[in-house]
Amino acid sequence: MSVRLFDITFTPGSASDILATSARQPATRPRMIVTANLDHIVTLSENAAFRKAYEGAVAHTLDGMPLVWLARLRGGRSAQRVTGHDLIAAAFAAPWPAGQQIFLVCSTEAVGLHLAERLVAEGIPRASIAFTVPPFGFENDETYGAQLCAAVRAHGTTLLVFGVGAPRSEIWVDRQGNALGGPVVLAVGEALNVAAGLVPRAPALMQRLGLEWFFRFWHAPHRLFRRYFVRSWGLIGIALRRSLLMTSRRRPHAARPRPTPNARRAPDTP
Repeated sequence: MSVRLFDITFTPGSASDILATSARQPATRPRMIVTANLDHIVTLSENAAFRKAYEGAVAHTLDGMPLVWLARLRGGRSAQRVTGHDLIAAAFAAPWPAGQQIFLVCSTEAVGLHLAERLVAEGIPRASIAFTVPPFGFENDETYGAQLCAAVRAHGTTLLVFGVGAPRSEIWVDRQGNALGGPVVLAVGEALNVAAGLVPRAPALMQRLGLEWFFRFWHAPHRLFRRYFVRSWGLIGIALRRSLLMTSRRRPHAARPRPTPNARRAPDTP
């Protein structure tokens, strides 16, 4: 059963289920899967291009534990967390689908090299793997965008994985549209660095307790302070505004007074 929060319908099922469902969608354009967390929700309230990209995605997952808890409070008792890590693990799991061609868009060359070696060691043909590191500001560079689209198509890409963070990845994929072909697209941010073995992930207990954010902050405080201690408070404002809006919609409108049936009209004054 799907869950709806903040005007987003979240796709039910495990990471494997969501990947399979997305792959069955018509390949007429990129079939993007987005992984929502608190920062995404705040950014969606500010960035129209990001909202458009979210609306065009074929699947939305509950990545952040606070969103999972909120979904359960709203009645979605079966709501489960599906992170970018889960999607990558499911996508890279054996057996490798026949004809699968993966293209990685990485934050650094080290990520691409390490991840490619890992996949080859697991039995994936080297020719099935390609990667690139886009330059800073790539999302606004039309020439580079056309070149990257051409490279993705030339590789015969069936799975395109972005590890350069939101909202750049999602907006870029949405803007390219048909120029990218019809691969399944995972916008997973730093999860790609973790999969390459270059960044640690929080212990399982911290993940279950919803403290994975603190683990990430501890390892990169300068980069993540504003996200976790400033921007995340914006979600409270969004929730309050939505609550007030829903309350005003439910409040009955005051009825216009009707004349008493037996009342007589007052005589006209001369």
